[in-house]
Amino acid sequence: MLKQCLSGLLAKEEIGLLHSSFDVIGDIAVIKIPPELSEREQIIADTILAKMKNVRTVLKQDSPVRGEFRTREVSYVSGEKKFTAIYKENQCLFKVDVSKVYFSPRLSTERKRIASLVKEGERILNMFAGIGSFSIVIAKQVECSIESVDNNPAAYELAIESLKLNKRMKGTVKPILSDALEYAERHKGSFDRVLMPLPERSWEFLPAAIASLDERGSRMIHYYVHVSEEQFKDKGWIYSHLGSIVSDKRFDVLLWKKVREVGPRYIQAVADILVS
Repeated sequence: MLKQCLSGLLAKEEIGLLHSSFDVIGDIAVIKIPPELSEREQIIADTILAKMKNVRTVLKQDSPVRGEFRTREVSYVSGEKKFTAIYKENQCLFKVDVSKVYFSPRLSTERKRIASLVKEGERILNMFAGIGSFSIVIAKQVECSIESVDNNPAAYELAIESLKLNKRMKGTVKPILSDALEYAERHKGSFDRVLMPLPERSWEFLPAAIASLDERGSRMIHYYVHVSEEQFKDKGWIYSHLGSIVSDKRFDVLLWKKVREVGPRYIQAVADILVS
């Protein structure tokens, strides 16, 4: 769509350099501008504002997602100068500061899918909760209790504010400012289900996640990981991967699913794991 809108404003060669998609979080658009188009970023941003009536601010992503808190550097380009927006998804509202927390609207379908799997009365640990997006979507639909853990103070504060925006929730969400590994180790045998939406480093936390499961509960883990397309297509890869981390456990992978593309021939995948 963006390329079509810029036809006639940019040269063909310039249009070919554009990224075909960008994130819209509430009324903020976050775009990637190739270095070759740095002098054209204003016209690109102004075109987005003119064509997308729901967008009031255009920011530019200046770095990949990185660091302990998985944030990306962004800078103002056009429109209203701000970094915070209210984002709506799956009948839930979230307050997001795109300069201080990681948040992806591209996980909306995945959050809804996980919520559909949760059973009433479950105790859930969300190990890398961010602003609580998975937690709130689940609690909106299911009567359960979720301990929503993150070590980013900004994400913790935004999770509290986001909870205030959501009324008539069936379940409860408790935001917790803590290191996920330490928290899981302190609460062994406490949960029926564990969410691990940290694909860059999830393998480091898997033993603690397993130890936090109640032997009498559902014993489900949703394990997110970045893999090459070749690894994803090899159905035996995920079993050998899990076994290399925790060799004394039996895993039944109920689902091995592509979530989204994150780079050329590189994807984010999720394994729904039953731990025996």
